[in-house]
Parts: sequence; C-alpha cells; structure tokens
Amino acid sequence: MKNKNMLLFFQYHVIFSVIIFLVSSASLPPPAIYLLQLLDSLPKHTQRLLPWNQSNSPKSHCQWAGVSCYSKKSFQVRALNLSGFGLSGILNNSVPYLCLHKYMVSLDLSGNSFSGNIPQMLGNCGQLNTILLNDNGFGGSIPHQIFMSKSLRRIDLGYNSLSGEISPEVSLCTNLEYIGLYNNFLSGEVPSGMFSLPNLKFIYLNTNNLTGSLPDFTPSCGILDLWIHENEFSGSLPHTLGNCYNLSTFIASYNNFGGVIPPETFKGLLQLEVLYLDENNLEGEIPDTFWSLKNLQELVLSGNKLNGTISERIAQCNQLAVIALSGNNLVGRIPQSIANLTGLTYLFIFNNMLNGSLPPELGNCSSLVELRLQHNFIGGRIPPEICNLESLEVLFMFSNHIEGRIPQGIGRMSNLAQLALYNNSLTGGIPTQIVQLKKLRFLSLAHNDLTGEVQFELRKNFPALVRLDLSGNRLNGSIPSGICAGGNFSVLALGNNGFSGSFPTEIGKCSSLKRVVLRNNLLQGPIPADLEENSGIFFLDVQGNLIEGKIPSVFGHWTNLSMLDFSRNRLSGSIPSELGKLENLQILRVSSNRLTGSIPSELGHCKKIIKLDLSANYLSGSISSEILSLPKLQSLLLQENKLIGIIPDCFSSLQSLFELQLGSNMLQGPIPCSLSNLHHFSSVLNLSNNRLFGEIPACLGKLDKLQILDLSSNSFYGEIPADMNNMISLYFVNISFNHLKGKLPSAWMRIIASYPGSLIGNSELCPLGDEAGYCRELRKGNSRGRVLAGVITAVVVSVALLCAVIYILVVRLLQKKHSFDQTLLHERQSRTEDLPENLKIEDIIRATEGWSDKYIIGRGKHGTVYRAESSDSRNHWAVKKVNLSDTNFRLELRTLGLIRHR
Repeated sequence: MKNKNMLLFFQYHVIFSVIIFLVSSASLPPPAIYLLQLLDSLPKHTQRLLPWNQSNSPKSHCQWAGVSCYSKKSFQVRALNLSGFGLSGILNNSVPYLCLHKYMVSLDLSGNSFSGNIPQMLGNCGQLNTILLNDNGFGGSIPHQIFMSKSLRRIDLGYNSLSGEISPEVSLCTNLEYIGLYNNFLSGEVPSGMFSLPNLKFIYLNTNNLTGSLPDFTPSCGILDLWIHENEFSGSLPHTLGNCYNLSTFIASYNNFGGVIPPETFKGLLQLEVLYLDENNLEGEIPDTFWSLKNLQELVLSGNKLNGTISERIAQCNQLAVIALSGNNLVGRIPQSIANLTGLTYLFIFNNMLNGSLPPELGNCSSLVELRLQHNFIGGRIPPEICNLESLEVLFMFSNHIEGRIPQGIGRMSNLAQLALYNNSLTGGIPTQIVQLKKLRFLSLAHNDLTGEVQFELRKNFPALVRLDLSGNRLNGSIPSGICAGGNFSVLALGNNGFSGSFPTEIGKCSSLKRVVLRNNLLQGPIPADLEENSGIFFLDVQGNLIEGKIPSVFGHWTNLSMLDFSRNRLSGSIPSELGKLENLQILRVSSNRLTGSIPSELGHCKKIIKLDLSANYLSGSISSEILSLPKLQSLLLQENKLIGIIPDCFSSLQSLFELQLGSNMLQGPIPCSLSNLHHFSSVLNLSNNRLFGEIPACLGKLDKLQILDLSSNSFYGEIPADMNNMISLYFVNISFNHLKGKLPSAWMRIIASYPGSLIGNSELCPLGDEAGYCRELRKGNSRGRVLAGVITAVVVSVALLCAVIYILVVRLLQKKHSFDQTLLHERQSRTEDLPENLKIEDIIRATEGWSDKYIIGRGKHGTVYRAESSDSRNHWAVKKVNLSDTNFRLELRTLGLIRHR
C-alpha cells in the first residue's frame, strides 16, 4: 500500500510539473519536454554535461546527444544512452520523467556517478527490455519490482555497491538473456530458478559474497557464459553442468568448491573454450575428459589440491593457449607431447612436485610468451633447445635442482624481459651471449655455483635493466661497471661472492637505485669522502668486507636511507654525527669494526630507528639519554665496547624495546629500575662483564616476558629478590661471578638444572634454598671441589713440563740410566709445589671466562682442554674439563700424564 501511494504521489507530481513546463514551453513536442524535465531534475553542475538545446522543430530532440527516436511514432524516444557522461545525483528524483517515455525500450546510464537506491519504478517503466546501470554508485538492495517486467531481456547492475540477496522474482523474467550483477556485495544463495530461465545465455555473478552450492541446470540449458568467480560457493561442481552443451566460458575461480572434478560433467562440453577452476579446494586427478575438449583455449586449475601427473594426452587440446596448473600436488615429468601445442602462449606449472629433466621439445612451443616452472624438483641441465623460444618474455625456473651451465644460446631469446634461475645448482660462468638480451629488465642468477668474472657493462649491455641479483655464487673480479643502467635501475644485489676492488662510487650518482647489497665480498680500501649524495637509495648493505678508513659523513645526506649496514669491516674513526639527519633510518649496523669515540647523541634524532647495533668496536664515553628516547627502538646492541659511566635510568620511553645488549663494557652503578616499565621487553637483557654493583633490584621481576637474563661477571651482592619468580618466561639466566648469597628463586631451579655453570662464582648462594642443611654441605662440597681442582691442575701443569723433563732424562740416561725414576718424580713434585696455594675452581673458570670457546686448545674423547692464564699473566696452565659421567677418573688422570704439551 505504501509503494502504491508513493507511485501515485510521483504521478501527481509529474503531471503537475508537466503542466507548468508545458505553459513555458508550449511550442516543444512532449518527448522534448520530458527530456528537458529530466535534465532539470539533475544537479546544476551535472546539467552542463548534457548539451541539450531547445528548438521548435518537432524532431530536434532526436539529434540530442544520447537520444534515439522512432521515425514513425511521432518521434517518440526509443532509447536513451547517457553512458559515460559523468552524470550524478539521485536517480529516484529523475526516474518519473524517464517513465513518461512510454515507448522507450532501452535505458543506458552506465559509467556515471548516480547514487542512492535503484528506483522501484524501473520495473514498470515504458516498454524497457534493456536496463544498464552498471558502473555507478548505487547502494541498498536490488528492488524485486525490477524483475517484474516479462519483457526484460538485458539487465546490468555490475560495479555498484548493492547488497542483500538476489530476489526470487528474477525467475519470472522468462525472456531474460543477460544478467550482470558482478562486483557488488550481494550475499545469500542464488535463486534455484534463475539458471532454469529458458533464454538465459550470459550470467555474470562474479565478485560478490554469494554462498551455497550451484543449483542444477536443466536439460535445455542454453548458457554460453557463466562467471561466478570470487564468491563463496561451496560443495561439488554439479553433474548437471554437463547439460549446458553450448557453454563456451566457465569461470569459477576463488570459491570453496571441493571434492573430485566429476569427469562426466565435462564430457559433453565440446564448445568449451575457457575453463577457470583455480583457487578452490578441488582434489584428485585431472579428468581425462578434459583432453577431449578440442576447442579449449584456456585451462586454469591453479591453487587446488590436485594430484597425479600431467597426461601426455594434453596435446590433443591443440587449441590451448593458456595452461595454468600451478600450486597443486602434481608429480612426474613435464609431458613431451606439449611440444605439439604450437599456439601455447602461457605455461604456468610452478609450485608442484614435478621432477625429471626439462624436455627439449619445449623448444618447439614457438609462441610461448611466459614459461614459469619455479618451485618444483626439476633436475638435469637446461636443454639448448629452450633458446629457440624467441618470443619468450618471462622465464622463471628458480628453486629447482637444475644443474650444469647456462646455455650460450640464451642470447637468441631477444624478447626476454625477466630471467630468474636462482636457487639451483648451475655451474660455470655467466655466458657472454647474455649481453644480447637488450630488453632484460629483471635478471636473477642468485644462489647457484657460478664462477668467474662478470664480463658485461650494465649501462651498455642492459639499458632496460631494473633489477640484478647475482648474490650467493662464487663470482669474482670487479663489480660490473655502468651501474646506473638506463635510468630505471633500482636493485643491485651482489652479496656473498668474491668480488674485489674498491667500493663502487657509481652508486652515489645513480638516483634511480633503491636497494644495494654488497655484503660478504672482498671489497677493500676506503670509501671516498667525496662520494656524491644519493636521495634514492633506502637499503645499503656492505657488511662483511675489508673496507677501511672512516665512514664518510655524506651518508648523512642520503635522506632516503632506512637500512645502513657497515658491520664486520675494518672501519675506524668515529661515527659521523651527520647520520642523525637520517629521518627515515630504521636499522643502523656498524658492529665489529674499529670505531672509536663516543656514541653521537645526534642519533637520537632518528625517530624511526628500530635496531641500533654498534657492538664490538672501541667506542668510549657514556650512554647518552638521547639514544634512550627513540620511541620505536626494538633492539639496542652496544656490547663489547669501552663504554663507561652509569646506565641512564630513562628507559620508560622505549616501549618497543625487546633486546638490550650492554655486556663487556666498563659500566658502573646499579641496574636502572626504569627497565621494569618496558611492557614488551621479551628477548635479552645482557649486562654481563661490567663493573655494575649493588643489589639486584626487585623491580626486574616485572619483566614477565623476558627470556634471557645475563648479569654475570659484575659485583652484585645480597640476596636475589623473591620477585624474580614473576619472570615466568625466562629460559636462561646467568648470575655467575658476583657476590650473591641466600636462596635461589624457586622458579629458577629448572633453568639452573640445564645450565648449572650459571651460578658459579657466588660462594654463599644456596641453589636449593636450605641454608641450614644443603648450604653447609655445599660449602664442604666446594672445599672438596677445590682440592680436586688443585690435584687435576697440578697434574696438568706437571705434564705441561714433560718435554723439558724428557730432555733432562735423555741427557742423564747417557750418564746414569738408573736415576730416571727418581729424577722424574722429583721434577713432578717440585713443579706441583709451584701452584698457588689458594687456587680455586672459580679462578680457573674466571680465567677461561666461563669455559669460553676462544680458550680451547684441544678436544678429546673424554673432555676439552683449555688454556688458562693466572691473574698476574706470568703463568699459563693447560686445564682439561673432564666429563666424569663418560669416563673413569683414574684412567683419565693416567692419560693426562702421557700428554706432551707444547
């Protein structure tokens, strides 16, 4: 009733408007008046887009843009095509004037900017059989009234923002031939009667949120095109799809169809030209019935769970231009018969488990434009016949097991734009004919076993090159010259090779460069101080070379840098304060060099930095508070330097920090409690090997996400706070060589059981927390341990002098052989008495820095031998750490006595 009243209101409103308009335009024919009223209903800025001028001629409106008239019906409007005029407004305001054209059969408003709901009146508007409203901004649901017209043949509502379900009334449009509802937000199931419409030939429902399974198709199905991709359809493909004998295009990609592809469904679809079933959950083998589809041109089954092999019968589909079977579980070899597909343009079979070698017959597919075989188990050599593919533009064979040399004939593939052979086992040098690939934009030969020098100049030989990746080989010689190739060169990756020579200054002149990776080569010499500014490069990795000298301050003017890595070189001098100007810097790594001076406070201006690694240098001075104010800092690595002073108590602003490495410096003072305010501190807190003192603060117990805590080799004293039990994420802790005492937190017991050495050097610490009982026994045990250590050390030291003893014995043997035993015994006793009387096992462990690997001088079946140095650096000992669980103690001592130490 409401709709009926609304319709009456529009009718009265239109009649009233027409009367007024007729008075002012009495000389114009009615169709022209209706059109001018339509124009007047549009927004003012839109009206200027329709060049409709008034004229007294009875048929002048038929020459207006977009208007078509009948020639024998008083010049009534037959069709209105206003597609792409840029019109806007609410169509509900204009549709009453459209419907005054009683004989109009076609309305095309596509490609405009109309908004609001689709008017219900269009369902009873003149004699419309074609309604095209696609590519606008309509919203809301599709009014069911629009499907009430039995004369409707073509309706296109695609590319709008329509929602809701498809109305069941669509099944009433018995003359409907074309329906386009694509690229909207429609949901729900498709009405079962829609696919049964007798005249329906074109269905485009793609890119919505439609669900459920596909309805059955009638025996008289006449559908030619069926596009349902990018929805949420599920279930199996219906067997009745085989009733659509004239089907030429079926696209069902990106849905949730599952199960086995029913072979009989496709047996009779002999007119099928395009079949897309990719990105579903289909499984089983590819049906043999596919190979009977003689007209098939595009077969796309990628992104499913298909298994089995690719049949040799595929060549029976000799019209195939596109084969995409990637992202499945296919096995076996690439069929040789594929050579018969001379019209094949695209072959995508990557991301499977194909094996065997490449068939030389592939070289017969002369029309191939893209060949993508990556991520399989293909082995053998690259057949020279591949080089016959002179139309090929993309060749991807990376991440396989291909070996041998790159064919010299590769230069014949003159149209090649992308060549990716990385992650294989290719050997030999880069073929010289590769310089003939003038159209090459992307070249990656990384992670193979290529050798020799690179004998090409980038600018001269590859003018179109954008990306070059030769990393992870054994290439040597100089870095290729002419780095700035063609003005579009953006990525240079040469890391992990043997390139020598100096730092390539050409990169400073190449504004198109974005990413440069030269890591782990043999580059040497200084970086020139007059290196040019480059505002394009954002990633520069030069770690692991032999570069020396100072870091040029010009890098502070490479304003786009987000990652700068000079670690593991021989750089000296100070860190330039100009680096503080790099507002986009996120990672700065200059570790393992010979840098001196203080940490520039200007680095505190790099507000985007997330990782700062200055470790393993000779930096001095204190830690500036500016560094501890970087809001996005996640990892701060300053260990193994000569930093002094106290640790600033201003960590509260580093809420992103999860790793702090300050070990092996000369820092003093207490642990700052502001560390406990870091809610995401989850990785490492390393304060070891400093001069820190005081009690371990209870506030550290708040770090419940921390995994590694190292406070060893400091001067902490007192008891460990019980609050440390709250550090529930710890899996490693080291508090050795301090002056701690009392109970160990109970939550640490399981950690200490795995790393017992992390407690040593704290003589008054009670691991089991029983001071009255266990600690007393522990002290006794320590005494026995010290005696035992003294015995072992005495024996080892005496053995270390055995070479000298042998010399004496040999000399005296010539004089008096019977005195050998007495002399040897005397020598051992006298040397043993030279050991320090107060020698402790802790002294040995401290001298070897907790059994550090750098003191190892030998390994045996039953233990490891370490070099130890006394505190006054005058005596050296050889100490063997014996695994008593795997050997007999007496046998081991006897063995030690036979060792000749140098």
